Amino acid sequence: MNRYAKFATAVVVAVLVVALPAFAQRGSADFSKLVALGDSYGAGVFSGSLNERHQVWSWPAVIARQVGYTTCQPNAVAADPCFAQPLVTFPGIGPELQLVNLTPTIAPAAGSGVPVMTTFGRAYNNLAIPGATVGALLALTGAEPPTPGEPTAVSMARFILRGRGTAVAQALEQHPTFIVMWIGGNDALSTLFSGTPATLTPAADFKARYAAVLSALVAGAPDAGMVVGNIPTQPLPYMLLISRFIVNPATGQPIPGPDGNPIPLFGDLGDGTVGPLPAGTFVLLHARTNLATGFGLPNVPPFNALPNAGKPLPNSDTITPTEFATIVTRVNEYNAAIQAEASARSIPVADIKGLFDRVYKPGGLHVGPVTITPAPVTGGFFGFDFFHLTDLGYLLFGDEYIKTINASYDTEIPLAGISQLYANNGAFFPETTNGQLVTNADRLVVTEDAITQIRSMWAQPTMRKMHKMRVGRH
Repeated sequence: MNRYAKFATAVVVAVLVVALPAFAQRGSADFSKLVALGDSYGAGVFSGSLNERHQVWSWPAVIARQVGYTTCQPNAVAADPCFAQPLVTFPGIGPELQLVNLTPTIAPAAGSGVPVMTTFGRAYNNLAIPGATVGALLALTGAEPPTPGEPTAVSMARFILRGRGTAVAQALEQHPTFIVMWIGGNDALSTLFSGTPATLTPAADFKARYAAVLSALVAGAPDAGMVVGNIPTQPLPYMLLISRFIVNPATGQPIPGPDGNPIPLFGDLGDGTVGPLPAGTFVLLHARTNLATGFGLPNVPPFNALPNAGKPLPNSDTITPTEFATIVTRVNEYNAAIQAEASARSIPVADIKGLFDRVYKPGGLHVGPVTITPAPVTGGFFGFDFFHLTDLGYLLFGDEYIKTINASYDTEIPLAGISQLYANNGAFFPETTNGQLVTNADRLVVTEDAITQIRSMWAQPTMRKMHKMRVGRH
């Protein structure tokens, strides 16, 4: 009898352990009114462009299809129960950067796209705004007057928010039953073009703004389920394409000095000193323009023929190891704030940082027969602007959210499979515009128009305005 009693007690305890959730999540897994908030990753920006060919692979759209939605077509009306996004015709607002030959060369597509759902009769389900920082979700309304050099988020918000209110307000007016959000990348990524940690959002401001967004969402949709995500700390390919050494343009290989070692470029090291770029320095892609005129090169033959030989690379063209360490520390502070503010409201956090870490590990991430790496052009994860993801990258991003939903809400939503992407341009195994496959990107050429296009997506000179934007009423 004692043995039976012990067995019965164990069974009851086991049943209770299985039946009770380990953590009481906010809301429930009701996807009847799904809304998404975010930035360019959430909007589905691909290769420097927002356009309908890739918006359908935005990570929120991936989640929506996996929970049963169809994606709204351009002729959809407000009553249609589809997942609505602010679609833009190809080649998009950018336009999209493409591989044009087997060199391989990256250049912008001809023409430009236009928004096609501006009169859609309700708020979009996907309210992600390219260029948005955390503070922008409670500040921008889409009714801001145009100004010269305005941040990308302001111009994009005009046709995404359409003057109907902030992104948070429009999310809440839909009476959402489930909210997915990934925001904060732009609070860090301004350094990609400024070359200095000075443009990072202060950690205290980030925490306050993130808390304000979550508090507004919880107050306005107290019964909605919700998942947010953390931020990667890996260096993006935009930082990895140019060597810190002087290279022979004919071979692409470093030029050895008298001692046989490669000769480093020299530049402003960001602390008031000028000197050779130390090991671990990232030379940003846009530095190529200055390098072509002699910046960073010694004023000796054959470089003395260049007008700016002997002048240091500007600090805006590089990120030194010290600066990068500061950036990583700040992003870790952002992630701590995301985890703390989400946990305080019983909101699960998708491990997007972990996804990037797996892609960056030696050998890459293996998904079935496909190996995904951060390598430019051929890696399959990053598009041709070297910081936005491919369709495949966004699919994996969405799957991380689905994994978190399943683990936190006891659901069995199927993960999106990669086989559906084999026929979609730009997924992986990249093709040039004439259909030939690129198998080696060692001699990658990025045209000046392409670099201008990449930088224009940020309107970098005024990005600080976004960091200082007041958090208004939603």
